[in-house]
Amino acid sequence: MNNRKKKIIRWSALAMGLVLLTSCTANFCSPEDKAHLMFTYDPGLTRMVLEDNTEIAVLNDHVQKLVNDAKNKGYVTPSMDFWERIDEETFKLAFPKYKEAHPDKTQGMSLENPETITPDVKYKSFKEFGFYKFLGVKDSTIVGYGSELMANWKIWVHQLGLELGIENVPDQDFNNFYEKSMMTIANQKRSCITLHEGEYGTGTNKSLVSAKSWKNAWQRGPIEGLLVYPIAALVEVLTIAFGAGGWGQVGAILLTTLIVRGILVLATLKTTIGTQKMSALQPERAKLQQKYPNSDTNKYEKQALAQAQMALYKKHKINPMGSILMLIVQFPVFIAVWGAMNGSAILTSDSVLGLDLSAQLGASMTKNFFSAGWWTAVVLFLIMGVSQFISSRLSTWINKKRTKNEVVRLGKNPAAEKQQSQSKMMMNVMFIMIIVMSWTLPAAMGIYWLAGALISIAQTLIVDAIMNRKKKKA
Repeated sequence: MNNRKKKIIRWSALAMGLVLLTSCTANFCSPEDKAHLMFTYDPGLTRMVLEDNTEIAVLNDHVQKLVNDAKNKGYVTPSMDFWERIDEETFKLAFPKYKEAHPDKTQGMSLENPETITPDVKYKSFKEFGFYKFLGVKDSTIVGYGSELMANWKIWVHQLGLELGIENVPDQDFNNFYEKSMMTIANQKRSCITLHEGEYGTGTNKSLVSAKSWKNAWQRGPIEGLLVYPIAALVEVLTIAFGAGGWGQVGAILLTTLIVRGILVLATLKTTIGTQKMSALQPERAKLQQKYPNSDTNKYEKQALAQAQMALYKKHKINPMGSILMLIVQFPVFIAVWGAMNGSAILTSDSVLGLDLSAQLGASMTKNFFSAGWWTAVVLFLIMGVSQFISSRLSTWINKKRTKNEVVRLGKNPAAEKQQSQSKMMMNVMFIMIIVMSWTLPAAMGIYWLAGALISIAQTLIVDAIMNRKKKKA
């Protein structure tokens, strides 16, 4: 295997590792949270009154699209009788729960006497507890209240097939298609960390999310309990303090990112200073690399260069492993912040300048062209991309300028050029990964990446200014 193929495999593995690590925090969404979201997409039939005052039942737009897509695939779709019966069975589950929660509003009402149940109570029962349509008992043959998604639906399909006849119920292909579509919707939901139960999201993505406790977080894992939940809770508290409404979420993201980065800087201050000292020694390291130009192929020169570099680090009291230790400390925190921002329910609500914070940044740039939200998404993406690029390259640019001013080139140095090439490739991979991930994640995450990049740029410039001042005084 040649070096080119090795590099491709190495960087591909790194990219895949980054994708896996960014999804390593647990999903806080409970089966109930997911069922609520599924119910917003299929809340049952809608009643419409025609001009002649006759009432008809119709499927909502999302389910109608599923039915149309299924017909185009050649699947046998269910009749309206089937959907009517699904609503009736859903109500039989929803009403007892509603009656239990609101005994004063349902006094004298019962399923045994349907005529005693008012239309208002029926509507509210559906709205509050209709999500049990998608939540039942695993492997059961009896409809009930459980935590298994699509369990009740599967039982009803079987029962209604016997009751209505095979010609009125969906075939296996449609059933699989419907279940897969609804499960895809459910599994996409990750923003379920909140201190207060309520409806979060915007538009058709708005659904009820239950409150999560710190105990819930620890049950999901140590990173979730120690970092993810507290950070998400801080975001929610700050958002409420700032007044929400979109700009409150933006302020919360900026301040939370600043607080976390500030704590990290203080916690790793000694290591950070050592890393900056190492960067400041780049001219000295470049001189050593020029002294041993064949260290890439000559074992003697490679060993001699390593010894000379260690002596240089020892002289200036620098631990060369400091940057690695700093990454070990910082990386779990960065992943936790990612998990908290991506999991925060309150960040999925409201909009800024027409852009829904819960909408995918990439999707917002590929629809509703030239609308207010489209322009906001494009500007945010461009500014974020530019700031991320500058953030990833600024330290390299500073070191390159310092080296150019202080080191006279004696010719090509294969070892140094190889090291620079690998470092550049690493930065390119990281930059591309951030851009790709920001394209597929909510707009709120784009603001987080932008805030992180700006803070990183400011930190690099401040530290460089301090190092230059110390160098002039020396």
